[in-house]
Amino acid sequence: MQLGKVSSFIMKHRLIKEGDTVIVAVSGGADSFCLLHLLCKLQDNLGLRLVVAHLDHCLRPEARYEALGVKKISKAWAIPFETKAVDINSYKKKFGFSEEEAGRKARYEFLFETAQKYGASKIALGHHLDDQAETVLFNLIRGTGVDGLAGMLPKRTRGSLQLVRPLLCLRRSEIEAYCRDNKLQTFTDKSNLETDYTRNRLRLELIPQLERQYNPRIREALFSLASLAADDRRLLQSLAVKYYRKITRFMNGNIVIDRPGFLDLPAALRGRVLRLALSKYGKAKYFSRLHIEQFLNIAESGKTGKSLTLPGGLLVCCSYKKLVLSAESRPGRKKITAVPLKVPGTTCLPGGCMIKARVTNYDQLSWPPNSYRAYLDLNKVPEAPLKVQPRWPGARFYPQGSSGRKKLKDFLIDQKIPADRRDILPLVTAGEEIIWIAGVRIAHPYRVTEQTRKVLVLEYKVLKCKGKQNVKNGKGGR
Repeated sequence: MQLGKVSSFIMKHRLIKEGDTVIVAVSGGADSFCLLHLLCKLQDNLGLRLVVAHLDHCLRPEARYEALGVKKISKAWAIPFETKAVDINSYKKKFGFSEEEAGRKARYEFLFETAQKYGASKIALGHHLDDQAETVLFNLIRGTGVDGLAGMLPKRTRGSLQLVRPLLCLRRSEIEAYCRDNKLQTFTDKSNLETDYTRNRLRLELIPQLERQYNPRIREALFSLASLAADDRRLLQSLAVKYYRKITRFMNGNIVIDRPGFLDLPAALRGRVLRLALSKYGKAKYFSRLHIEQFLNIAESGKTGKSLTLPGGLLVCCSYKKLVLSAESRPGRKKITAVPLKVPGTTCLPGGCMIKARVTNYDQLSWPPNSYRAYLDLNKVPEAPLKVQPRWPGARFYPQGSSGRKKLKDFLIDQKIPADRRDILPLVTAGEEIIWIAGVRIAHPYRVTEQTRKVLVLEYKVLKCKGKQNVKNGKGGR
């Protein structure tokens, strides 16, 4: 009976395919031995290659004997055996984890190492229906959304590996019955009977009380809830990916989100789209619901220049109709310092940028220049040494095509240059005269005309940033 249920569950969720090498996590308890025995029965039909992996947490004196017992059974069943001992107490102190977190992290590290050693594509875990019920209830108590209600998924991808849970369809009582029927000698971890851990209290106290007083099938009800939530999760996530691609773009090292398009999304998708964006810079689990709500507040306020710093040094900034997400330490965000401009030659700037300068004849120019190329009348350029520098307080600029000078700050605001970019824009200057705002516009007095003979050509390039820089849609040159 149990073999048929597990086999059908594997097929339904496509957990294991023919010819897979599967690392089986075996602690020595009933669930892991049941998993191993069932996979052994399916081994010939599916052409599986099984490897047993057992981690000794060094927390209990009897753990060493359990490791020997798992090794003995692996040898009797002709299955390769891998083991490792990790001092979890030292491990948790080193990394600042709780005992549960330390044990889980060490366990998965060992399983991934074993999978790499054997070239395995799957890691089989012994979680069952009761574990799923406990997980859903645990997530519900501490506060969760749809993803938390989905509990543990039957299959989860981690890099090139898949974690699979073939026993999620079985109750603990079914697993214990299977072990008795097949005379499997299992080990009992006494720590699972202690009520020091929250999950143990759920298993030993709360769920039995819910069964007695409210619903004798509470475990099955929670499992069904998880299955329905998992279906909703898959749909919402697929929609989030679709709209993420539609309203975001990667530009100049930033992720830029179209703010009106983002606000048009249903509330159920906004947080997911944000998590997809945040995951490009780090693990999404580091961003709490509070961080998501703060991000949403910035988006809804629409106030240009309003910003938020997130874990990992990520910066969120509202800039007109855009939401800009960037890593504060990324290339291209360093504020430049004043450096001489080499004419002719190449001037390298902080953040992996540069300005190339050359002199050419008027009749050799190609028109029109884009905003990253400036054509300047060489005879009109002041004789003072040319420099590249950031803006300074009180700076003024005479934009090409305007009637006179204006404050540089006002010009940048008029051009809708994001506040977080104004201090990193390179200015080509002669004394206090701004000749060119790189990537934006040249100064009117130095424009090329039909009387121009010699032209100073400046080209601004971003070397390390992906994507085409697009500070504004202005035109440079003539």
